[in-house]
Amino acid sequence: TPAPAALSARGGIARASSAPRGTPSGRRAMRAPVRASVFEYTQLSLDTSLGVSLHDITPQVRRAIRESGVTNGTVNVLSRHTTTAVTINEAEGRLMDDIRQYMLKLAPPGDPYLHNDIHLRDGPPDWPGGNDAWRAQEPRNAHSHLLSILIGNTLAVPVVDGELAIGTWQSLMLVELDGPRKRTVGVQVCGTKKVGGEPKKIDASESSSNAASESDRERASPVSDGYKDPMDALCEDDPSADECKVFD
Repeated sequence: TPAPAALSARGGIARASSAPRGTPSGRRAMRAPVRASVFEYTQLSLDTSLGVSLHDITPQVRRAIRESGVTNGTVNVLSRHTTTAVTINEAEGRLMDDIRQYMLKLAPPGDPYLHNDIHLRDGPPDWPGGNDAWRAQEPRNAHSHLLSILIGNTLAVPVVDGELAIGTWQSLMLVELDGPRKRTVGVQVCGTKKVGGEPKKIDASESSSNAASESDRERASPVSDGYKDPMDALCEDDPSADECKVFD
């Protein structure tokens, strides 16, 4: 009968010593599955509507998460324009109309803005046709820039078990503030994903073969079927190491 497991002190931490090799009820702890870090970036493209409009991009973001394979992490969403924004709210039609009208009250397009004094501004030095050509195409959209600052340009949303961790009525939305335009949204999925299958739990009580003789079982390793575990050498040298603990 093996002696009761004794406690030994190493580095000030008490550890239970390993059960003797070949203990019938012993099980070696299953090693954690291998995971890989992922940083997957993609861009969404969409055509927006006139003036201020809201566009639900939740399905596209979910697709990006699925394609990345990330199970747990974060998805970052970026508005890539100075006259768009991103936000989280309910994508209900009448509410989105309320939001659109409220935005126009916060920053009325017809109010005087210094940015809209196009005749006092110079375009890029290499603009084809010079300042006159640039001024002819430049929109008066200061209100759109101001609203973009108020709403915000980035989102960071948790990803849990491969899904967006958002509320029942929440949606990720692009807010167009100077449409219609062709717009892009940056989406980067960051986190970990599983690599390969789940590690196998090794049962030390199993014999290598049902037909093995008693003498064969005595000589057999507690890791069945001839499996060569690299931890064996470590456990033989130091059976009290954490990696070598067994439990019922």
